[in-house]
Amino acid sequence: MKELKISDTHLDQIEHLLAQSMNGIHLLFDNETIARILKSPTEDMDLFQVRNMDKIHDLFSAFVGHKTLQEKRMWLDGLDKESYEMLLRTYFYIVENSLFNADPTRH
Repeated sequence: MKELKISDTHLDQIEHLLAQSMNGIHLLFDNETIARILKSPTEDMDLFQVRNMDKIHDLFSAFVGHKTLQEKRMWLDGLDKESYEMLLRTYFYIVENSLFNADPTRH
């Protein structure tokens, strides 16, 4: 698998976006789109199969490469439907795992 290289500046920005999302504030995606896409659970799909990993890697690399929030949003708006959904699902997969790792105690 390819290695994802992220500059410190971009890493700080991604960490900020993830932290906001973990608090329910989604700066990149509108709530209606999130609800529509995530209505079908990612676990029911074969999204994270080996055949998709290169595309996910390339999408996420391009996503984090944009410097500003506005650039990220504009880039997201230009994606085809499948790529947009793949990136949104990947993003929220990361958010969900970050939440689980932040509080390993589960009820």
